[in-house]
Amino acid sequence: MIGALTGRRWRRPRHDELESLARCLENWPAPGGGALRHLFPLAVIDTAGESMVRMTGDLGDVRDDGTVGVGVIVRAGRDVVAVAGDARTIARAVGPAPTWRLLVGDAAAADALLARGVTGRTTVHDQRYLCVDVDAVPDASTVADPGVRRAEPADVEVLATLAVRLHIDDGFGPDPGEAGRRGYRDRLAVAVRSGTIDVVGPVGRPVAKLERSIDHPRYGVQLAGIVVAPDHRGRGIGRGLVAVATRTVLAAREARGLGPPAVTLHTRAANAPALVAYAAAGFRVLEPWRLAVA
Repeated sequence: MIGALTGRRWRRPRHDELESLARCLENWPAPGGGALRHLFPLAVIDTAGESMVRMTGDLGDVRDDGTVGVGVIVRAGRDVVAVAGDARTIARAVGPAPTWRLLVGDAAAADALLARGVTGRTTVHDQRYLCVDVDAVPDASTVADPGVRRAEPADVEVLATLAVRLHIDDGFGPDPGEAGRRGYRDRLAVAVRSGTIDVVGPVGRPVAKLERSIDHPRYGVQLAGIVVAPDHRGRGIGRGLVAVATRTVLAAREARGLGPPAVTLHTRAANAPALVAYAAAGFRVLEPWRLAVA
């Protein structure tokens, strides 16, 4: 019984287990392939190592369907986690899972973890996980560049306003007030300095933004934080912003002699206009997804 409980506890993987754990997620039977579904956790495992990972189960427990009796939680920053792996193993895990403020993951794994610890303050969003179809990405003659540029420090104040708008639109809660806005400003200022935000609009007055929350040379890119100011919606700006960002990623890989990377994003299942815009930019829905906010 002691051995069984040890295998079911959440624990930090040993350094010599990381390669097997990554290979397990890369090869996981899933829509579009395991590496595509698990872009977030794989990128964290590769860049941060075992310190940001917790696992439960046994890497030797390989089932007939190709799945493995392992559950994984990886942390990105202080408050964000991604959950992956076998839902049954996650549901049977012993002991507390890592704390989080925002959780993302495929529906089965995320629901298994949420069933163990949802509080009255937790909001769970039904989402869809999308990946670019390289052959469906429109060229500039089909979806024009709306004037995409790299964000600058002078944009941060308006970027925070756009982030608050997305916070409200996506049902994360009411306007977070000045304290919440300050938090967005601080995070976005860091992202601007790192060059991971693209915008449309004049310097100091952007009307749309897009972030690259993951940009990994092997596993690919995840787009996030996509929002257009309410008075500029319906003009194709969001579609153009996503298309240009995707074309840029694909061109950069091609210039380095590499194959096309995965480019993914997830959005609310009920956000029909966004799903239409992403489809027009070359993205296809792969599977149900979850985003939870505690």
